[in-house]
Amino acid sequence: MSSVLSCSHGGATLAELGAAALATPPAVAGETPAAAGDAPAAGDAPAAGDAPGAAIGAPALAGAAPAALPTAPPTASPAGAGSWVEHLAEAAGLQERPPRAQRQWNHIAAAAGADCRDALKRAGARFQAIADTEKPNKKGCGIPHGVLLTRGPTGITYSPPLQIDCSLALRLADIERVIQEEAEAHLGSPIARISTLGSYACREVRGRMRRWSEGLSEHSFGNAFDIARFSPKRGRQVSVLRDYVLRGAEPSTREGRFLRSITWRLRAEGAASRVLGPDFDASHRDHLHVDCGTPRWY
Repeated sequence: MSSVLSCSHGGATLAELGAAALATPPAVAGETPAAAGDAPAAGDAPAAGDAPGAAIGAPALAGAAPAALPTAPPTASPAGAGSWVEHLAEAAGLQERPPRAQRQWNHIAAAAGADCRDALKRAGARFQAIADTEKPNKKGCGIPHGVLLTRGPTGITYSPPLQIDCSLALRLADIERVIQEEAEAHLGSPIARISTLGSYACREVRGRMRRWSEGLSEHSFGNAFDIARFSPKRGRQVSVLRDYVLRGAEPSTREGRFLRSITWRLRAEGAASRVLGPDFDASHRDHLHVDCGTPRWY
């Protein structure tokens, strides 16, 4: 049965690439094998100022015999990347991988839609199912297993409702747990409602993240939502635009401490893949962006 969760990072890791790719770097024309004992000891770090491309021990693979160290440092290719790096990319199939938009889609499309919605219902969320989408539209966008969610597992109401993939909706149990714990600690009251600025939207990445991506935002797959305000059952509404305190200054209000705490905890504990706020760039000055996407390098 397919997994119903997708916030864990997909894609190959070094441990899955195979010992042969790490143990046998390509030969470089004109190089002379290094003398015995010249290879660095395992765990040695390159000294400050070392030239790029200095020989570094290959990482050990879980359950595999120790890989042999390269006998000579690879020379840089005309494009600037060492031949060792190019060899790894070729062995891992990364040079032939599909565009990032397709990888983003694949990251959540493998989840079992019916199983996911059953699990979401058991978690106590209120939602309407959206018809499954088998493939992205002409722009590359779409929600594989969509839901229109009005209330999360801990009773938080979302206004407007979240139009997201079911796999992200399942992660709300962990996301809301962090929010509610920090609300009790700093605000003295649980959160009753979250005001959102958007969820599904077929569009490109904006702001600082644009330079690191290949185009489409996680919003384009129903794999992200933006939070503008938190309304506790008792007390003052918390606004990201008004109350968020940037790094370097200690928040002086309970609202500011609440926002900093949930941001740091969600990032540190992995309830979401990314949490971007005013401390990231100006395009997030009035909201917290929360997504369950893949890292940019996969």
